[in-house]
Amino acid sequence: MTSPKTSHGSAAGLAGPATGENPPAPKGKRKLLKNATVLTMDPDVGDLVAGDVLIEDSTIRDVGPDLGTDGEVIDCSGSIVIPGFVNSHIHMFQTALRGYWTDALAPDYFAQSREGPDAIFHKYTSDDVYIGEYAGALECLNAGVTTAVDTSQCSYTPAHTDAAIRGLQDSGLRAVYVYSPTTGDNIPAPDYAYPQDLHRLKDALAGDGLVTLALHSPMDADNWALAREVGVPIFTHVNYTKGGLGLEELGRAGVMGSDTTYIHCTWLEDSTWRWIAETGGKVSLSIIVEQTLQHGFAGLQPALDHGLRPSLGTDAVSMGPTDLFAQMKAAFALQRSRIQEAGARGENDLPSVVSTRDILEMATIGGAHAAHLADVTGSLTPGKEADVVVLRADRLNAAPLNSATGAVVTLLDTSNVWTVLVGGNVVKYQGSLVDVSVPDVIRRVRDSADGLFARSGYPRDVLGTRNRR
Repeated sequence: MTSPKTSHGSAAGLAGPATGENPPAPKGKRKLLKNATVLTMDPDVGDLVAGDVLIEDSTIRDVGPDLGTDGEVIDCSGSIVIPGFVNSHIHMFQTALRGYWTDALAPDYFAQSREGPDAIFHKYTSDDVYIGEYAGALECLNAGVTTAVDTSQCSYTPAHTDAAIRGLQDSGLRAVYVYSPTTGDNIPAPDYAYPQDLHRLKDALAGDGLVTLALHSPMDADNWALAREVGVPIFTHVNYTKGGLGLEELGRAGVMGSDTTYIHCTWLEDSTWRWIAETGGKVSLSIIVEQTLQHGFAGLQPALDHGLRPSLGTDAVSMGPTDLFAQMKAAFALQRSRIQEAGARGENDLPSVVSTRDILEMATIGGAHAAHLADVTGSLTPGKEADVVVLRADRLNAAPLNSATGAVVTLLDTSNVWTVLVGGNVVKYQGSLVDVSVPDVIRRVRDSADGLFARSGYPRDVLGTRNRR
C-alpha cells in the first residue's frame, strides 16, 4: 500500500510566491508578538491589556508585558492575540460542495449525499478528495483555525485516504485525521481497507508534527478495541436517542472512556449524558448545522448541566459556515435564548447564562480537549506549540475595544484575522495566506465540483433554494 506522502493529489501549481503587496512573512526561529491585548485562555498565565508573546522555534516561550525586542518583531498594536481556534468536527473533503445543502433538511442531505449508487459522495476521485482537503484546510487557516478534527468519510480506497492526508499535510494546518468508514449504499471497492488500514496509517504518520491519527467508528466495540490497540483516540456520531441508548450499552460493557469524543449529541436522554460525563468523554457540537438541518436540539445546555466542557465544530461547508466566529455567535445566542424561552414557560431553577469568555474557551482550549491535543495547543501557555492568531481590533467592526472577549465572540469575523502561526510557522501574514496562489486553488475546487455534479447527475440550481432530486 502507498504512503500518504505518495498519494495522487499534489499542491503543484497551487503554491505561489509573495505578490509584493505585503512584506515577506517572518521566518526566524525567534519571533516576538508585541503590543497586543493578549487572551491566553490559561488562568494560570492570565490575560494582558498590553503584552507580548515570545515564540522560539515551534513553541511559546513566554507571555508577559514588554518582553524586549530580542527576536523578529511582529507589531500587534491595535490587535487581540489569542490561541488558534480548534474546530473539533469538520468533513473537509466536502469543500467543492460548498453551500449545496444550505436549504436542505437532514433527510435531503443524507439521501443525496450517500444513498444509492449515484449519490454525490460516491463519485469522489482521489483528486477530488485531495483538493477538497487542501482547500478546506486553507480556508480554516485563513479564518484563524489552526487545528481541525477532520472526520474524513471519503476513504473509498487507500488512495482516497492518502490523498486526504496529503491535502492536510500540504496545507500547514494542524489536524487530527479521523479515519472513517464510507457511508450509504455504495459497493465497497476491492481494496476498501477500513478499519484494518489503521495500522498502516499509524506507521505512515509516525513523526509527522502536525497531522495525527484517530478512528471514527459507529458503536462497535471491536473497532474501539482496535483504536486502543493502535493507540489513537476514538470519535463517534451520536445523533439520536436510540444511538445514545446504544452508547449506554457500551458503557455498561466498560467500553466508554476518556479517549472518546462524541459528535453532535442531539436527542440524548439524561442517562446518556451521565454516562458520557462519568466516563470522561469529550463533546463536539456543530450548533449551526444541527439546527438548520433540524437534526435535533443542540446538546450545549445538557453538556453544561453535566459538567462537561463543550467544544465547537462546524460539520461541513456544504451545509453551513466553517469559521468559528459564526459558531461562537450562534452558541452564545442559542444558549441565552433557550433560557429565556424556558423562563417564559414558567420553568424554575434556570441555568446561568454563558459569558463570552465561556464561548471563547469552547472554541479554543475546549476544542483542544475534544481533539485530544490539550497538552499541545488551545492556550497561550509557555511550552505549548505556538498556534497563535492575531486579530485586528482597530477596524470599523471592532473599534473602540471595550471588551476583548466580547469583541472576539460577538463582533469580529474572518476579515479581522491578520496573522496566523501554526507551530511557530507563519501561514498567514498581514491578511494574506503565505505562499499560496488562491486563484489557482479556487480553479481546482471549481473543476472538482463540475466533475462531481456531472458524474452524479445531481442538479446544480444556483438560484434555487432547496435541493431535492
